[in-house]
Amino acid sequence: MLGLLISLQGFTLTANAVNGPYDPERDPFKDFDLAQIEAKKNDKFILIQVGGNWCSWCHKLERFFNQSSEIKALLNNNFVVVKVNVSEENYNEEFLDQLPEFVGYPFLVVTDANGEVLNSITSGYLEEGNGYSETKFREYFKAMKSIRKKSTSG
Repeated sequence: MLGLLISLQGFTLTANAVNGPYDPERDPFKDFDLAQIEAKKNDKFILIQVGGNWCSWCHKLERFFNQSSEIKALLNNNFVVVKVNVSEENYNEEFLDQLPEFVGYPFLVVTDANGEVLNSITSGYLEEGNGYSETKFREYFKAMKSIRKKSTSG
């Protein structure tokens, strides 16, 4: 009864609702294909965000992206985001095998609109204290923007 709806205190949940930013049922290959179309159309990069709903730092990253208006604007103006789930429900190994090797979550990969990997980083390098650093993310996103400027001017 996957379609069964349960109403709790005004909230409607489905049996296959996702409790976090990562959906184990999504197909990262299809998501990436759609991201490439959008990135080409809007002259953006693609940010592949690898993690899982079990990961506390993945939740912190999601909150960080939504709470900082400057970071959110840099993200939305320059990237199409593809979230790739890694969990017991779906490890997405076939898709992850095409990415650079990594240790730790969340893991970020930046590609151009054609899918060429430009950069990859474990988000730990962008942390500060018990959260993420606006300064480090600002510098990281601006560095990615400079790649675009170099590739279009050369």
